[in-house]
Amino acid sequence: MKHIDQKVPTTLCAISTTSSAVNKTGSWRFSRPVFIDSIPPCSYECPAGEDVAGFMYLAANGRFEEAWRLIIKDNPFPAITGRVCFHGCEAKCNRAEHDEAVSINSVERYIGDYGLNHGLTVNNNSAKRGEKVAIVGAGPAGLTASYYLRLWGYHVTIFDSSALPGGLMRYGIPSYRLPKEILDGEISRLRQMGLNFKMGTTVGKDISWNKIDRQFDAVFVAIGAHREATLKVKGIEKKGILNALRFLREVNLGRQPVLGKRVAVIGGGNSAIDCARVSRRFDANVTIIYRRREAKMPANAEEIKMAREEGVQFLFQAVPLEVCGNETVAGLRLQKVALKNANSSDRGQPVPTGETFYIDCDTLILAIGEDVNKEDLPRHITYKRNRVETGHMGRIGDSKFFAGGDIIDTPRTVTHAIASGKRGAVGIDRFLAGLPLGKSSLDPYRLGDSENISFSLTTSTVPFPKRNRTREVVNYSNLNPFYFDRRPRMKTGIIPAEERARSFQDVVISPIEEEVTTEARRCFNCGSCTGCGNCYLFCPDLCVKNDPDGNGYTVDMDYCKGCGICVQECPRGAIKMEFVRE
Repeated sequence: MKHIDQKVPTTLCAISTTSSAVNKTGSWRFSRPVFIDSIPPCSYECPAGEDVAGFMYLAANGRFEEAWRLIIKDNPFPAITGRVCFHGCEAKCNRAEHDEAVSINSVERYIGDYGLNHGLTVNNNSAKRGEKVAIVGAGPAGLTASYYLRLWGYHVTIFDSSALPGGLMRYGIPSYRLPKEILDGEISRLRQMGLNFKMGTTVGKDISWNKIDRQFDAVFVAIGAHREATLKVKGIEKKGILNALRFLREVNLGRQPVLGKRVAVIGGGNSAIDCARVSRRFDANVTIIYRRREAKMPANAEEIKMAREEGVQFLFQAVPLEVCGNETVAGLRLQKVALKNANSSDRGQPVPTGETFYIDCDTLILAIGEDVNKEDLPRHITYKRNRVETGHMGRIGDSKFFAGGDIIDTPRTVTHAIASGKRGAVGIDRFLAGLPLGKSSLDPYRLGDSENISFSLTTSTVPFPKRNRTREVVNYSNLNPFYFDRRPRMKTGIIPAEERARSFQDVVISPIEEEVTTEARRCFNCGSCTGCGNCYLFCPDLCVKNDPDGNGYTVDMDYCKGCGICVQECPRGAIKMEFVRE
């Protein structure tokens, strides 16, 4: 036997031959871990309130039908918004602080197309209701309100003056951004749900507002803003001057516009960019004239970039003084302006400098905004700043009328119109049930302090268990970035500029499945427990257990000492420490 040298120090360890379970150490703690479900910043920014982290997780695992069904809880048109939404969600993506933002829009586009290509339909199993609802206007707001109201069992009739539904999605957005077969495919799903379309019917002319009021229990008005503003300058009555919406409508109807070779477009919004890019496709030389700097243009930056690539010229800090020519447009006399009080939060007020100059053009397109045509609406409607005045859920005063889309005070985008249609549908549902319609009525669906509401994030448990929902938004500092690699974002495929300017085909190349799953795996899935197991593995007290109900993990408080290691090692900020209050 080898003898131990007593001069060598030894380490003694207390051991027990029985289970340590008899020693309940939970009473030592002064704080405890709590699993929470917070709001990802992408969803908070999304007007439609989509569960972005949820559908990204499903797409990453190839579960595209489930991803599609999750999106349509909040947005009935993912193949459309995957093309025309300007994806403010990506600007708020936490991954942007890590490497690059996730390409959320491309993934949504693929999921939306997956639904169309596989003929997915809506599960419309709600109990049928006796009430009848009229929708006046078949644009994105009206169609969205119709979708939800029909989903909840109401009899819905849609009235629209145009021959086909879609509103500005059909008649205002060029087909190189939104192909008509995509639009028709998304709308066909609504027809399958049993909606009654009365197209080619102008309410107020073909059928009176009083008759609509008598025949329906509630009315949602979303006719859009079609009265285009005009310039108050000398020579504005000349031939060769076009209004943006009418110009885009004619092109979308397949008609050849009467354009000269030198086109000037006045305006800085998305309609101005669309008019310029469409004109380039008719082989015109195009100049956009905007009174402020490029950085202050309300148009989407990606659209501006593509317009410039396609040969559109830009002239900034200039305003028209006179349309020159005899009976038809021959040129423009303009004045340079300076910007007063321009800063990061204020676009600045254009101030004339007195310096004038002249440019040649033989066609002038005005894209300087649209107003509500009040003559098309019922007399009892009230207005605020030329928009229909509504409550938080779209209700007009204390009447049975609700409103949404471009006629109310909301940004004029497809996604914001969808959001207003959804809020209006909730309002009508509560109104017909005799429930209050105050601001707090939306709280069960509201994302934090925003006006955006979400059904998937507030009522669903797919794909993550929703426990202890908070109104807090998860930021990058709440995450543990150690567990995430660094890799570049998926590059969006775009047709070369010289080919784009000769065709009205879709300018963006849809991603393939492998690209989509790879990109979706870049999503952090912020704020939700995905069952990664870090809390289970790192807990020194072995007190994190599998939830017997299959809802992720639970903490055995009899043994948790409140060390907080699980919180530190959670990659997604789905656990927080909470002080124990005895």
